[in-house]
Amino acid sequence: MRKWIFCLIFGLLFNAFSNDEPVLEIKTTVTTTAKATNAYVAFLVRGQGLLISDAQKACDANITAVSEKIKERFKTAQIDTTTVNTGTKDFQGWRAAGAKIEPDVTQLVTVTLPPDETLAAEILDIAIRKGAIPFCSDRTELRGAVYYGVDNTEAAEEQLYQEAAAKLRKEAERLANLMKRKVIQLKNIRRFPERNNSSTAEYREIRCFLPAAFCSSDPNKVRISMDFAAIFEISE
Repeated sequence: MRKWIFCLIFGLLFNAFSNDEPVLEIKTTVTTTAKATNAYVAFLVRGQGLLISDAQKACDANITAVSEKIKERFKTAQIDTTTVNTGTKDFQGWRAAGAKIEPDVTQLVTVTLPPDETLAAEILDIAIRKGAIPFCSDRTELRGAVYYGVDNTEAAEEQLYQEAAAKLRKEAERLANLMKRKVIQLKNIRRFPERNNSSTAEYREIRCFLPAAFCSSDPNKVRISMDFAAIFEISE
């Protein structure tokens, strides 16, 4: 079920090193998919009152109520909370034009579960019945309020490293042959900084950083992608 996608970019660089040997740079993106190991259900719980302290107490009480119901359904659910607003309702500034001060405390709740779509839907239903707001991300990489991730990608990443090294070498040799040259040796290989946005969901400018590095809305297709660049010394 593994699918590799390669985007190859090449360039011939002269005088790139101190001894002025000609080199060839190859870039590639390698991608595979894996089945999720966890599900993450995200929602917002709010509390309001006459004062901020009242809103905080109300929010805490609501968190406790929804957490108890979730635990009744699935005892080992991991429930994490992050405060995303301690201020006014609708996240308006205190001095917003014409704004009425309505104290509000909002917490983002993330529930970690096995990658069971039915269970995840039930947990989200429980939260909604207790007055929570589904954290429905509208990012291209992640949509909805239920996300799926892979908590250990070491094996997949190691396979991607090996596959990338082989493909980079093969492409370098192909391009060198076109120029009537030969690949002498690999000078350097590096992994690019992450361009992965699949672990961050966003709703109303609030960001939810999911526990897994690679996430998806589909439990059967979590995309794992890595970018590499290699420099090969070639003959003159």
